[in-house]
Amino acid sequence: MFETHVDTLYLWVGLGTVSVAVLGILVGLPTTAPPDATGAAATIDEITTSPAGSVTHRGLIADKWLLTSREIRLRNDGGTATARLIRAVVPARTDQLRTVLDRKRPAVVYDSPDAFRRDVRAARNTDADWRPAPDRLTVRHVAWGGTDVTIVG
Repeated sequence: MFETHVDTLYLWVGLGTVSVAVLGILVGLPTTAPPDATGAAATIDEITTSPAGSVTHRGLIADKWLLTSREIRLRNDGGTATARLIRAVVPARTDQLRTVLDRKRPAVVYDSPDAFRRDVRAARNTDADWRPAPDRLTVRHVAWGGTDVTIVG
């Protein structure tokens, strides 16, 4: 009366199949959350709308990043996140811009306001590519010799 061996075999095969499927789904899930590009963009936008001389820092949890004048993209094992910026920024792609980003006055780094303006223009027009992400994002609003920019690095 209680002997349903054929049904038991189907039950075990079905249970095994479901278990393997669930295990496959769990293994395929990312182990970390995607990076917070929106938060990084909000930090950048806050400084672009602040007075010249404003500086801030923000920790980044990402393996790679791509920064253009109007967009930031962050990538890690959890995925890729993109956020648009309110105003155009200048990626700190040259040693001189990185020095200005690190709180040196442009007058100390550049020979003239025109040299600063040319470096800013070149940094904006350089093609962006994925680079290793820094642990900390630095944003500085700089105005000198008629050039008013926000440098990000």
